[in-house]
Order: sequence, then structure tokens, then C-alpha cells
Amino acid sequence: MRILFSTRPSRTCAPVHRQVIPLAIFLLSAGAIRAATYSVAGFSDTAVYTGINHPTDFAFLPDGRILILEKPGRVLIAGPGSGPFAVALDMTASVDDGVEKGLLGICLHPSFASTGWIYLYYTTNVPKNRISRFTLTGSTISPASEAVILDNISAQNGNHNGGTVLIGPDGKLWAAPGDSGTGGSKAQNLSPYPYEGAFSGKVLRMELDGSPAAGNPFLGDATKEPRIYEYGHRNPFRFSFRPSNGSIYIGDVGQSTREELDVGVAGGNFGWPYMEGTIQQPGGPGPCPVTTTCIPPVFDYGRTVGTTITGGAFVTGNAYPASLRGRYVFGDYGGGNGWIKYLEFDVNDGLVGGLHDLATNAEGPVAFHQGPDGYLYYAAIGTGRIYRIQYAKNFYTVTPCRILDTRDPPGPWAGPALAAGSDRIFVLAGRCNIPATARAVSVNVTVTGPSDFGHLVLLAAGGATTTTSVINFRPGQTRANNAIVTLGPAGDVLVRTGMGSGSVQFILDVDGYFDD
Repeated sequence: MRILFSTRPSRTCAPVHRQVIPLAIFLLSAGAIRAATYSVAGFSDTAVYTGINHPTDFAFLPDGRILILEKPGRVLIAGPGSGPFAVALDMTASVDDGVEKGLLGICLHPSFASTGWIYLYYTTNVPKNRISRFTLTGSTISPASEAVILDNISAQNGNHNGGTVLIGPDGKLWAAPGDSGTGGSKAQNLSPYPYEGAFSGKVLRMELDGSPAAGNPFLGDATKEPRIYEYGHRNPFRFSFRPSNGSIYIGDVGQSTREELDVGVAGGNFGWPYMEGTIQQPGGPGPCPVTTTCIPPVFDYGRTVGTTITGGAFVTGNAYPASLRGRYVFGDYGGGNGWIKYLEFDVNDGLVGGLHDLATNAEGPVAFHQGPDGYLYYAAIGTGRIYRIQYAKNFYTVTPCRILDTRDPPGPWAGPALAAGSDRIFVLAGRCNIPATARAVSVNVTVTGPSDFGHLVLLAAGGATTTTSVINFRPGQTRANNAIVTLGPAGDVLVRTGMGSGSVQFILDVDGYFDD
């Protein structure tokens, strides 16, 4: 048996090529730490949060801040971009972090904006794994706010606990506990709770209060645990949802021969302990029984490639070149060193081609999430850091050019003024000598004549959302600010108007763009 990790202690002109510069450099200090070795030109990463005691997972808040989990039991909170962190919650006295146990997973409740609710997945001192809901108020999570959602998830042998907890595209609460290190029999036993292994080696789908979710495959069968969505997993440590179709992609850590990536199927049996990846488990109980169908992984690999798959995320938006957009980027822990690679899938979740290299020496990647800036971030448990993966873009200058002005008569790049609470999309590609291939623009944002207090958020149309404002204003004020804005696939930008009422005039000037 392997231990995944263990702790205790409008004029235009021809563009001019200026330089290669990563967008994220505007957020970084000169002494930034760089880690992984990237085999694809233009990619690099930078440690944006350091000094963390074995980070296991993290979640971005709507205001751009980040919550970071430490395996021994602390939840840290830090400002957007980079910088120091504070302790939002210290539950180390209530967490058993021996072997693979600890504070392992986090996600936001769908109503977080109004309630401050978050979910945490952790191991109690019993020890049992537990999913609880807590309340974040300001920068503090009160221990007294804990509401237990699902308890008594087996942690029998201390390893194979799973740890991911997420809200799916269906609005349900999902989790995936491992087989508790007991050899896999629990992964095939679907008996309902209070059976000790009722949740082990399965993907669970629940209502937000932890009760069985409507539509689950075994609802109504008194002989089976109704929270089960699928089963037959060893240690589905990390999973994520594909934004384009809602499919669940599960990284299931292997025993001694194969690491596997599964695409979830309601009621499906993924074969553990009979199968390990696409082969019969050496030393296992035998072939898949004739009474069931063991679903093969969508992709697997042997020990010459990696040793501990940790799952990943699909790339959306326009922050990366076309070669990475829509791809599944994931990691392998690799005994504390590890790598980052990517795969391509068709619209039906079929594998296209093979495994593509991205980075080595990744310091033990254990969680991947896309940030509000469109970049991928990962937790390196081996060195206690959160890294941002960035891509260097060539910057081209243009003669300063007014690309839109809502004071002009109504049109695609003109009036009317931006209305309170509205979203408006402007296509910038093709204007002011901004090419269709541009992936970001350097702009000056001006507001004038606002009728109320407010702010504007600019983000890539169709990309990851954020509530971080580009400019803030008060009634009657004229203000300007510089910004780097990532463009959507159509060379477009979404402008979100944060005002209680009224409207504001919006002017945008451009002086350059970023391209591959």
C-alpha cells in the first residue's frame, strides 16, 4: 500500500513587437519563486502563496481572495494575486492528520455570496472522515458554525480517504471517499449506511444537506446506499467537472501497476479491486465478475510514467494558447516531485491522441483549480506553495486608440451608457489594429457621469468569472485606470456594471495587445 502524503509536524498603426512578457508579471514581485521545469516554450509558474504547512486544496472567493487548506487542520485566507495570509480557522485539535488523513477538501456553497457557507472535508480524531458546512464571516470561520453534513466516512487504515468535495453543474454536493485502505472489498459492497464501508470507494451525489440526491441510480433500492452515484474506486483523490458538458473526471490512484482517469457513469462499476486501470489487478480477487460490467478508464498509464495521479481541471477562457484551451491539465504526485501533463477529449469524452508533456519537478501537485484571472493554479504539497501556471505572450504596441465610447450614438462600440447591474459584451478584435489572434489587451479605462456609487469588472467573455473591479467611482466622478484585460475566444470582453441604480458612461482606449 502506498502513502500519498504524510505529515505531522480611432487611429491605427502597424504593431511593434516589444517584448515577451507574462500577464501575471504585473502582480508579482521581482523576487518571485519559480519551480516546475516546463517543456513547452512560453510556460512557467510562479509561487504566489508560500510558507504553507502541507497545502492540500484551495478555493477562490467571489471577491478574488483565496482560502487555502493545510493538512494538519488550518484554513488560511489571503488577498487576490499574492501576499500574506491570515488564519481563518484553526481546527488542528479536531483533525487527525496522520498518514493520508487531515483537512483534505473545500468548496463554496452555491449561496455563498449571501450566506458565507463553505464545505470542508476532513478526518476527525475518531478517526472518521466528515463533510461539514461552516460559515465565513469577513476573514474568519467560526468553529461554532459547523454543521455536519455527512459523518462516519471510513478512515479505517488511515489511507485512501479521497478528499474532494465539489458542487456539480447540477447544483448537487459531490464527494468521492476512497476504500479506506482495506483492499477494495468495500468498493464493491453497496450496502447502505450504517454499514461501515457504505461510502468507501464510491462517488457520492447528495443534496446540499447531505441527503441522497434526487435522480441517483440506487434510490428506492433498500439494499443499496442511496447516495452512491458510481462505485468500484480505490482512491479517487481528486475529481472535477468538464465545463462543456458537465461530465465528471476522476483521478483514481492505483495500487502497484496503473494510474487511471475515469469519466463517471451513473450506477457504473469501475472495477476495483478486480481491475486496476485497464488490466486485471495483479494479486487481486480475479477477473471482473460475470454479474457486472467493469467500466474501463478513459485513460490509464503505468509506473514508468507516474505513480500517483492527482486529477486536474479543464482549461477554459483565453489565458492560454489554443493548444491548451479545452484540454484536461492534471498532475501526478510522484513521491513529492511529480509532473504536470495534459490530455485532449472529444465532445463525447473520447480520448483524442495521447499524453502531452507540460512540466516536471512540480513539487508534488495535489490540487488544480482555475483562478478568476483565467490561469491554472496548483497546490504543491512538497514545498508548501500555491503556484500559478502562466504563459508568456508577445506584447505589441499600437498608437493609443479609442476603441469604444458609450457617449457616442448607440452602436456596437458606443451608446447607450452602461446600466446598473448589467453585463455588456464588446468585441475588440478587428478595431484599433487588434488582431483576431490577440489574447489580451493593454487598456485605459475611463468612467464619467456616474449617477450612483459603483464599480466596473472587465473579464474575458465566456471565461472564468471574478468580482475584482478594474475601477471604482462615486456619483458625478470622472476617473481613469490602466488595466490588462484577457479577451474571450471572439476577441471580446464582458463589462459588468456594479451599481445600485442609474448608469455610467464608459470609455476604453487601447495602447497594445498580447499575442502568442
